[in-house]
Amino acid sequence: MPVIGLGTWQVFDVGPDRAARRPLREVLSLLLDSGGRLVDSSPMYGLAEGVRGGLLTKMVARPRVFLATKV
Repeated sequence: MPVIGLGTWQVFDVGPDRAARRPLREVLSLLLDSGGRLVDSSPMYGLAEGVRGGLLTKMVARPRVFLATKV
């Protein structure tokens, strides 16, 4: 388990807006390029889980990431 991870509360709750997703994709890229691989979310974070998953899928980065989901 990585020591440092990325949380998605509030910031990733943007829905399908491409302009709003662009900087989030950059954040995920920076995380992965820096050796990070843990991304945390929750169904209570609005649309954050779907946004996270959609971005990682489009980046073809899903196999490189450990996804944590809290309930």
